Amino acid sequence: MQSWSFKEGFGLDNLVKTDEVMPEVGPRDVLLEMHAASLNYRDLVVMQGGHGRTVAPPLVPLSDGVGKIIATGRQVADFAVGDRVCPAFYQHWYGGAPPANLDKGRLGGPLDGVLATHRVFAAETLVRIPEYLSDAEATALPCAGVTAWSALNEPTSLRSGETVLVQGTGGVALMALQLAKAMGARVIMTTSTPAKAKQLRELGADDVIDRSKVSNWHHLVQEMTEGRGVDRVLELGGATTLNTSVKSVKTGGTVLLIGNVTGNVAELFLPLLLSRRITLHAVSVGSQETFRSLCKVLQFHRIRPVIGKLFDFDDALLAFGALESGEVFGKVCVSCQPDRNK
Repeated sequence: MQSWSFKEGFGLDNLVKTDEVMPEVGPRDVLLEMHAASLNYRDLVVMQGGHGRTVAPPLVPLSDGVGKIIATGRQVADFAVGDRVCPAFYQHWYGGAPPANLDKGRLGGPLDGVLATHRVFAAETLVRIPEYLSDAEATALPCAGVTAWSALNEPTSLRSGETVLVQGTGGVALMALQLAKAMGARVIMTTSTPAKAKQLRELGADDVIDRSKVSNWHHLVQEMTEGRGVDRVLELGGATTLNTSVKSVKTGGTVLLIGNVTGNVAELFLPLLLSRRITLHAVSVGSQETFRSLCKVLQFHRIRPVIGKLFDFDDALLAFGALESGEVFGKVCVSCQPDRNK
């Protein structure tokens, strides 16, 4: 088997491909032949060494992948050889409230990720995926898909007829757009280029705000909602967008804190929150139970995640550059079998 790993340190210069011995399967484990993996913004942070001391090399990157079971341990009863599954982002969050040591169970740091031709996982950490999805499409589910689904259902579920504002065109944003439309909501998207604005409308967005043309875009949101504000905001930007999100949400609305692309430290004008009873709710992917709920919804609505570009296994380094450029609309993926796309 082969894998990509940060061996001596972080940074693309330290991400190397190596040959390894095929891992052994324990009694409660399964061996996956990995078919594909996808990148999230978090993977760039890990690559840059920005995820804290608990995430350290040597480390196989990427949390999101799909594979086929090629061997099972003798005590595995729920899966069989040939099943196509995704490892859950949180390997130890099965359902209910998150465990106290939540950060310790994440794939792609601190646990080894899925950028490999084969991986062994405990059977209890795997989720079957809808058969109609391609391998690349399935890789959009464990982190981006579950995060989007969680944001639309926490602390309460989005209802038909409500309005949701989603920032950007990353994996979480695009999945949230598709899921929210399936739930009967009106969706306002923000983006930074006319080309992406056009693509968002084609994907089903009801309204799109081009941030390159307007800075205080909360005024547009208020106009679009006749001064009421949106029911919830999926806040994916971070420090520089949080206040605008607060100004865009209705009295009694919810701002879902998901990303920190634009910075880690934000100043908030507290009267805007206190006087309007706004809820700030943090979302951190979700449990395996949430993942299974997402798969049921996808199956029912036949939703297909947006795939932007698929790289060969040998070109995995280029995938990081493609995500970092911000130019790809849709998920950036890597085939995990060197000869699969040839």
